[in-house]
Amino acid sequence: MSNNTPKSADVSPQRITGFLPPIATPMQDGKLDIPSLHSQLDYISDHVAGYLVGGSIGEVASLTLEERQHVMRACADHSGSTRRLAVSVSDNCLANCRRLTETAAEVGADLVMVSSPNYFTNNRDMLVAYYGAIGEFSPTEICLYDNPIQSHTLLSVADIAAIAKAVPTLTHIKVTDTAIEKVAAIRAATDLVILAGDDAVLWHQLDRGAEGGMVALPLIYPQIASDVWDALQSGDRDAAYSRYSDATRFMHIAFGAADFVAVVKMVLHHKGVIASSEMRIPLVMPPAHRCTEILAAL
Repeated sequence: MSNNTPKSADVSPQRITGFLPPIATPMQDGKLDIPSLHSQLDYISDHVAGYLVGGSIGEVASLTLEERQHVMRACADHSGSTRRLAVSVSDNCLANCRRLTETAAEVGADLVMVSSPNYFTNNRDMLVAYYGAIGEFSPTEICLYDNPIQSHTLLSVADIAAIAKAVPTLTHIKVTDTAIEKVAAIRAATDLVILAGDDAVLWHQLDRGAEGGMVALPLIYPQIASDVWDALQSGDRDAAYSRYSDATRFMHIAFGAADFVAVVKMVLHHKGVIASSEMRIPLVMPPAHRCTEILAAL
């Protein structure tokens, strides 16, 4: 995208579907490890529709604005136009959001993802004002990040519908809320493109109408993820479920706990995709017995 003019509400929104996993942010000695970032993109490239840069797995809350911008540019430069690119611009400070959306536009991102502010107790009016302000200055369509655990904001379907109505450029939603029937309810109430957001309920969300997923599965099992997606696209639900079941042992043992960032980095390092499983404080590696349990489940 070459300008900073928000899209008109009468322009048909794009529909970004398929798997766009939230990539990890590799680090070495406290600094960004860009060669490992490129290696990670290459590892999953043939199996995904695109990438989400700056999600929870990417430790976005622990990166400086300059680091977030650097990772955006590094991913865009490496992948070119061959894959979709979604980037997180979430920040409680709207000035920071503006800087990040400008970088997103500069690198040609397809979507900017925005979570609810995570300090104040949000109500609907506050959220309409917040997303509305971002919609005013973002030249890129917005994906609402429905993440009640991290944002401490539980969005009802009515809340989501109200925000979407107030912000025409909000066209997608990542649903990390684990309420099993929420995807179907959002489909009935809105025209948003719904992307699954939590591996713990990934099958439920895909089976109820999610049109893709911003989940970790493709980072752990790229081939399984693409096989599941291809089977669903061909209408073979049984084949999709059979292939999905090949990953469920690992997902049951390794995901669902607060150490999910460590899980992803540990596996990528174990497979030789990234040079180190290093994380940025306050995150630390799980105890040795937990690490053994995770790797044994692969």
